[in-house]
Amino acid sequence: MTEELKRQLLAFGNEAEPFIAHNHIKVTDLSDGEATVTLPLEKDSLNRWGNPHGGVLFTMADVANGMAVLTLRQESCVTVNATIDFIAAADAGQTLTAVGQVRQMGGKVCFCTTEIHDGAGKLIARLNSVMYFTGKALPLA
Repeated sequence: MTEELKRQLLAFGNEAEPFIAHNHIKVTDLSDGEATVTLPLEKDSLNRWGNPHGGVLFTMADVANGMAVLTLRQESCVTVNATIDFIAAADAGQTLTAVGQVRQMGGKVCFCTTEIHDGAGKLIARLNSVMYFTGKALPLA
């Protein structure tokens, strides 16, 4: 991946996506077939027990998988199927890091895995997903 493509994808995955920004999720690094996403655990990311809501963890992992795919193929893709295992609780006030990786890519589908860790390196959740290529080129600028 070129530095120019990386710059374009970081802008596409951050500033151009209001849902990600609203949820405090940020794509922080990209390399071929891999994306790193962070989430500072703020009050509106937590459930009533003070742990990150499962939905924000799923969203974070889904973004990491999708961005990992886009590093290899700049074509719009959607999640067809995903399963998440919530392994441990994370404490409020820390930043979570998700690393999404492409495991296998074909002509129409791609298989990905993301692991989310807390600041101490503890595994919080793991998402496996299948992504489908729509045939539409990304509107990169």
